[in-house]
Amino acid sequence: MSTNENKHVTATSVKIQAVVKQNNGNIQGELSCIYFEEPFKFLSLMDMIEIMETTFDAKGFPEKHMLPRTFGEPKPRIRKHEMDLQAHVKEKSEKQENIKPEAEETQISDKTCTFDISVRFRHNAEWQGNIHWLEKNVTKQFSGIVEFIKLIDTALAE
Repeated sequence: MSTNENKHVTATSVKIQAVVKQNNGNIQGELSCIYFEEPFKFLSLMDMIEIMETTFDAKGFPEKHMLPRTFGEPKPRIRKHEMDLQAHVKEKSEKQENIKPEAEETQISDKTCTFDISVRFRHNAEWQGNIHWLEKNVTKQFSGIVEFIKLIDTALAE
């Protein structure tokens, strides 16, 4: 498959565009990807990571090289063709409609950053890839989710 910037997909990675803002210390925003019919809103950093991880699992790319550890019985591994990503996104959206975001007047920062995120691998239960900050035209590589979070946090703080 060749690179197609309009579709955010390449042969070596899955690209997701994130528009992120900080509201009272919480990272919020929306994610866009070829696999979503419309941008998907998230109200926390954990939501953002879960949406991305679900997208990767549903598409089977980048492939997981380790199964996550759990307390209790592990859930059966879902094959990529059995998972309906749009149904999952719709279900999460319906749950989020019941959550009321904090009032805009309490917002600490109105800075919005836009990132193109390319995750190439999921080795050692971590993400490896790069993140491109569109407003500053800066690209950085990350070798784990914590490093990925720190890059987003430093961009919002700058």
